[in-house]
Amino acid sequence: MPNQSENRGHSRARRQREKERAFSEWLVMRSQQGNREAQNSLLELWQQRFYLYALRRLNSTEAARDVTQDALLSVCKNLGKLKDPVTFPSWSYRIVERRCMDWMRKSIRERDVIDTEKEIPDIAAPDSQTTEINIGQILGALEPEIRSLLHLYYMDELSVAEIATILDIPGGTVKSRLYYARKVLADVIDTTSGEQK
Repeated sequence: MPNQSENRGHSRARRQREKERAFSEWLVMRSQQGNREAQNSLLELWQQRFYLYALRRLNSTEAARDVTQDALLSVCKNLGKLKDPVTFPSWSYRIVERRCMDWMRKSIRERDVIDTEKEIPDIAAPDSQTTEINIGQILGALEPEIRSLLHLYYMDELSVAEIATILDIPGGTVKSRLYYARKVLADVIDTTSGEQK
């Protein structure tokens, strides 16, 4: 059961995210009016989030940097077309998602051309003598699609509708994938905590 200090911490974090969203909306409006400083501030505010999203999807720092750069250029180029500044998070994440998908398609084509018979190396299992569950390790054990979905929903606090827009899938599909992701996450946590006993 959460104590009062945990509840206050969650409330503070939620208020901070709400302030950041309102500030982003203001920056979008100012950018659309031609204010370069506002546009630079908007990009600085969101660049790290886009990079981390791309990194979770692609599992490659180099690819994530490239995708983030492409996405930021696209955001700059198309920001004037955005009708409602409130939709900036889902609109911009959708751009990042599309760039990730483009990179994955390109990577698959290149990999198929280079070597179709190459075996995937085994990945060493984490040391079972760890005494605490590390969220980063747990999320790292999940497939990139599941990890991204959980992050968008729980960490970025995007709605099912916003995630559906980003991933270009129906809301019902987002709900079923969240259900599946929670189930997989619970299995990973059970396995991890069982190894520690």
